[in-house]
Amino acid sequence: MKSESCVFTGFSNEPSDCQLVVVDLGYSAQRRSCGIFWTGAAQPLELAFGDAVRHTAHVIERLEKPLLVLEAVLSTYHTPSGNPDIRGEFERGKGWYYGAGVLSFAGALRFLQVLAECLGKRCVYLAEAFLSNKDTPTAHAEDAVLIHQRFWQVRPVELRLGVVPASSAVTGVPSVRDFTVRPA
Repeated sequence: MKSESCVFTGFSNEPSDCQLVVVDLGYSAQRRSCGIFWTGAAQPLELAFGDAVRHTAHVIERLEKPLLVLEAVLSTYHTPSGNPDIRGEFERGKGWYYGAGVLSFAGALRFLQVLAECLGKRCVYLAEAFLSNKDTPTAHAEDAVLIHQRFWQVRPVELRLGVVPASSAVTGVPSVRDFTVRPA
């Protein structure tokens, strides 16, 4: 039986006429850990996780052709023996399956699950932003704006053969764009 909820579609060449909805996803019980900025917004927002899901749903409902960009893990890779491993060279030293990557992965799963329930049958394009190794801490809202401003100029990274979507709510593997600030 086919699901009656939202389907997220990931692929390597998103249509360039989409309106971006960027969420720098945090997963905190008490802090405003999610930054949100979208095409047409006057200023970014910084919200708690649950509020961020609901607000993102409201924004997506108002857009004609939304492309949801999450700064969170949206795909995984496992070796032939079943062990988790990095999805590509961009992730070396910052793998999705340990440290902060695990929180990002867990938050993304919950975010997509609840967002799909909020959106009903709506289909939404999906992409991943990877932002790491910053010299100084920045606010989540600032990171959302940076990703929004640079999204179309940053090319998707090459993923290993065998990378799969992190959730069954996602059809296809979302592209990953690396916005990492590397030390000079």
